[in-house]
Amino acid sequence: MTLLITEEDVKRLPLDIKAAIPLVENTFRQSGEGTAENPPRYRMPFKKGFMQFGPAALHKDRRAGFKLWANFGGARAGHGYDFLFDMDSGEMLALIHSYWISKYRTSAASAVAIKYLSPPNASTIGLYSSGRQAEGQLEGACLVRPIRRAQVYSRNAEKRADFCKRMSARLGIEVVPVATPEAAARDVEIVITVTNAVDPVLCGEWLTRPGLVVAAGANHWYKRELDTRVVERADLIVVDEKEQARVEGGNLLRAIAEGRLTWDRVEELGDIVTGRIAPPDFAKSNILFESHGLAINDMAMAAKTYELARAAGIGRELEL
Repeated sequence: MTLLITEEDVKRLPLDIKAAIPLVENTFRQSGEGTAENPPRYRMPFKKGFMQFGPAALHKDRRAGFKLWANFGGARAGHGYDFLFDMDSGEMLALIHSYWISKYRTSAASAVAIKYLSPPNASTIGLYSSGRQAEGQLEGACLVRPIRRAQVYSRNAEKRADFCKRMSARLGIEVVPVATPEAAARDVEIVITVTNAVDPVLCGEWLTRPGLVVAAGANHWYKRELDTRVVERADLIVVDEKEQARVEGGNLLRAIAEGRLTWDRVEELGDIVTGRIAPPDFAKSNILFESHGLAINDMAMAAKTYELARAAGIGRELEL
């Protein structure tokens, strides 16, 4: 029978960003090894919004499925559902409301990139956004690096200040609001952008030292968080999956259209995690990670959610 797991059910499980990081890291390892399948997700556009379908298979775990995201008809944040199947029996194991676990995996993907693409002692961050996703991005970074200070810029000064006060207390680090976007990037080792911007919020000329840029917000072809100079100055450009980046990577697509980048310069995070590709010298290099979120991440989170819910007797059985 299929287990229905709601958002309220997920909140009762021992799942959070910390638990998600090794799960997501393992999916990138499987991707690098060639034991996971993640075709580019498909978006059907509507006049207002879109419907998105992302299939994936984790062959080692014998789990497959898809995430369906319905973001249209006036829904402010949309509705996401993970459909999980057993690859041996063909049984549909679970239908899971995916808001919380998607938030965990998004933050975990950035944390994995930071773990492999920044110095082990990196302690400073420039963060663009003070929204809900920004909370998870900052927490994820603190779980893999000894972060002591974060400089935050967002357009709304009041929300920015509230975010910094709240996250300082929550994480026990110095989280400070800055008044200009330039100031957020000044003299930091890691920069994270996680906005809904259509036009760039980060300019390459603001980056004053070698470091890592994590672009986690723009996942449509027409959206850009970075200007072309950020892309041009990168010694290493990494994406979570290249074929998906060819469809959704607005930051890279503009640089390619302008003749300033070619796809043979772009690597996949799975190859970094498996050690097939070694990162450059962190002390001298500019590195860019372009993240869109993968269905294999969603399926790994769904499988763990199902396993925990079954063990705890949480969820409702459905006869389909």
